[in-house]
Amino acid sequence: MFDLEGLPDGIKEALAEDCEDYLIHRHIPLHSHSTENIIIQAIREGYQMSGFDRGPYSTLKNAPLN
Repeated sequence: MFDLEGLPDGIKEALAEDCEDYLIHRHIPLHSHSTENIIIQAIREGYQMSGFDRGPYSTLKNAPLN
């Protein structure tokens, strides 16, 4: 898995929001409200980082870093 600690706060929060949407859309209950736990849960449930449009794997380069 990748290093969540190394992500800037703005990217981590945006990723957590995207992961939360992923889980809610699939009717998967959240186990935690922590950003890191939401990201980990979504990845375990099948979330693909390639779908995240504001991260280091993105074609969009206008994401806020902080």
